[in-house]
Order: sequence, then structure tokens, then C-alpha cells
Amino acid sequence: MNTSLRRQLSGWIAVVTIISGIAAGACSFFLAFQEAQELQDDQLRQVALLVGRSGNVVNPSAGAVGNIDISDPEARIIIRTLGTAPQAGQRGRSAALAMIPSDLPEGFQSIDSHGDVWRMFIHTLPSGKRIAVGQLTEIRNETARDSGLRTLIPVLLLVPFLTMLITWIVRRSLAPVTELSHLLDKRDDTNLTKLPEIGIPEEIKPFIASINGLMRRLAEALEQQRRFIADAAHELRSPLTALTLQAQNLERSVSPQERSERLQQLHKGLTRTCTLLNQLLSLARQQSGVVTSVELRLDHIVRQVLEDMMPIAAAKGIDLGCERLEDLVVTASADALAILVRNAVDNAIRYTPSGGTVDVELYREAGEVIFQVTDTGPGIPPGEEERLFEPFYRVMGSDETGSGLGLAIVRSIADRLGGAVALCNREDGNGALFRFICRFG
Repeated sequence: MNTSLRRQLSGWIAVVTIISGIAAGACSFFLAFQEAQELQDDQLRQVALLVGRSGNVVNPSAGAVGNIDISDPEARIIIRTLGTAPQAGQRGRSAALAMIPSDLPEGFQSIDSHGDVWRMFIHTLPSGKRIAVGQLTEIRNETARDSGLRTLIPVLLLVPFLTMLITWIVRRSLAPVTELSHLLDKRDDTNLTKLPEIGIPEEIKPFIASINGLMRRLAEALEQQRRFIADAAHELRSPLTALTLQAQNLERSVSPQERSERLQQLHKGLTRTCTLLNQLLSLARQQSGVVTSVELRLDHIVRQVLEDMMPIAAAKGIDLGCERLEDLVVTASADALAILVRNAVDNAIRYTPSGGTVDVELYREAGEVIFQVTDTGPGIPPGEEERLFEPFYRVMGSDETGSGLGLAIVRSIADRLGGAVALCNREDGNGALFRFICRFG
């Protein structure tokens, strides 16, 4: 398949031009042929009228256009009296014309004589005699064809000229695209500036605008990745430094009790580091877009997560319950949904003080699946609703420890599923409300 837009445009326009030229040439030829035939018929009629006015029946040697043409006797216009034999002295095919019947009606007639077809105009003279003015149909057709073919010459010359002109115009019109491609080829992988839109045809501007939008999104994605790598390095450096110091302190420990305490601190530090690494890997997997969708019961996943989180909530003195749990069958990644639900519930438990309440709801409304978690924690500081979904961001002034990746992972999963997440303060002001909404195809 030819994938060149220039060749496709040039080819299709050339085909249309050639077909149109052939059609126009055929129409022109047909009209010119008919016009020549009518002109020759009118010529026969005028000769018959002139003979009637002169009162003499003659047999002039006249060419097809009325000029004297002795050198071409077969192109002559003949004049015969109906019911009489050919006159002596006639030569050629006109002498072979048989006697014309006297009962032919007035007007134009076609007579076949010895294999030759004659076009005749029958006319009655004022004296009462009837004459026939005629010419060989073969000669008439040849004259008409010559006239029609002459009209084809401009078309035959115009079609190749138009084809070459169209090819040049198409190449010239698509030149900005070629220039833009050369401009892009000269760029390195760090140059994501917008392509120029000045001097670009209107039909190509939407494409250029889309490319510029892609450039902008790529620049933003690369900037986010750079920030993520910097933040990840910073987050990993602190616990690794602490682990190094704890290992050094463990070497200097003297008593078994001191060694045991420092070993416990080292173990806790390793646990936090492993948790951070697991969350980083989870975020990377979710952002990679490699997911396997299966048909599953979302309510079963929510119930399982609640059962797993019950001991943590009970240890903190938090009432973890489910206000509404409908049976919902969806098609998605089971692991991704489990991580989303677990992180949302864990975040609510983490920031809810002892004696507080965390309620979970799962239902379908207007064709959308809604999963929400409400808590009685301190709520969200004004203006930080969106920043909470950024990697490594944590609310200032909070005593809770964490990596700051939980909600970032939730946002990434929601985007992959085609849904949306939001975190805001409750209307009554007593805590926060997390909501995930998705149609699941």
C-alpha cells in the first residue's frame, strides 16, 4: 500500500483529471460530430433551395462544404431528379447510384445503393419536378469525425499539463510538512519546545497543535519523573543513613541489653525501608500500564480488605465499619483494586485519632461504581486537596509516619482504570471524605 500522502493526492487527482478529461473529450467529440452532421444536412437543404430558385436541374461538383472540388469526385454533392437514371459523364461511386424512386417523401432520407449509403434531401421544385440532393454517408461521417477530433486536441494537451501542474502544486503545498519533519529530526531528546505554527496551512494546524500538546505533556511527565527520582533518592537516603548509624552503634554496643535495643531499632528501620521500597515498586507497576483485567466481585475485595485492617483499627481504638456494601461485578485488575481499597482505608485509619470512626461504602449510582471512605480525623488543610496525591507529600504538623506514596498510588490506579478520585473535608467538618468513581467500561 502506498503510504505517501503526496503520491496518493497526486495519483487520485491525476486519475480524476484524466477521467474528467476523457469524459469532457467524449462529450466534445460527440457534440462536434453532431454539429458537423447538422451543418452538412443544412448544406444539402440550401443546395436544394438554390436549385429551386434557379429553375434548372444541374449536377454541380461541389465539395462537402460547398466549395468546388473536382479533384475529389467522391466528396461531391450530387443532384438527381427522382425517377431518372444517372446522367452520362458521371464517374466514381456517384455513377453507381441507382435510380432514385419518385415516391420518396419530402425531407431527409437515407438510401442504400450497391453497398453505399447516401444521405438525401428530397425537395419538390416549383415546376413540379422532384429532386434529391445527397452525399455519401461515409464521406459525411469522415468529415464529422475530423471536426470532432480537432476538438480533442486541446483536451489531450491539457490533461498531461494539468497532471504535472497538480503534482507540482501538491508537492509545494506539502512542503511545510517536510520542513517540520526536518526540524524535528534536528532536535535532540531534551528539546521539547513547541513547533512553530506560523505559515502552516489551516488543515495541518490541528495536527501541529496536537503534537505541541503531546510535547507539553511529555515535558510535564519528564519533569514529574525527575521530581519523583529526586524525592525518592531523598526519601531513601534518610533511612539508609539512619540504618548505617544504627549498624555502627550496634558495633559499639557493650551490654547485651543495649545491643538488643539497638538491634530492634535496626529491625524497625529495615522494615520501614522495605515498606518504602515496596510502595515504590507498586507505584512503578501501576504507572507502567501493564494490567490484566478479569471479571471479579468488588464487594468481596472490599470485605477482605476490611477484615485485614480490623486488627490495626482495633489496636488503635478505631471503629472500622461498613455503612453500605452492594454486590458489584466489575472487570478490572484484582491487585490494583485491592491496593486502591487498602491504601484508602489505611490512610483513613492512620490519620483518625483513637476513639474515632472510619466508615466504608460501596454502591452503584447512575451507572457508576462509587467507593468512599469517611473518617473523623483532623481533615485536610485548605488548598492541599490535590497536593495530597503527589508522591512523597505529607501534611505538615502530622505525627503520623509514612512514605507519602499511598494516595499517589491510588491516583495512578484510578487513572489506569479510567476513574477519578477525590479527597476533601466532610460537609459537617468532622473529618475527611475519600471517593473513587469509575464506570468500568
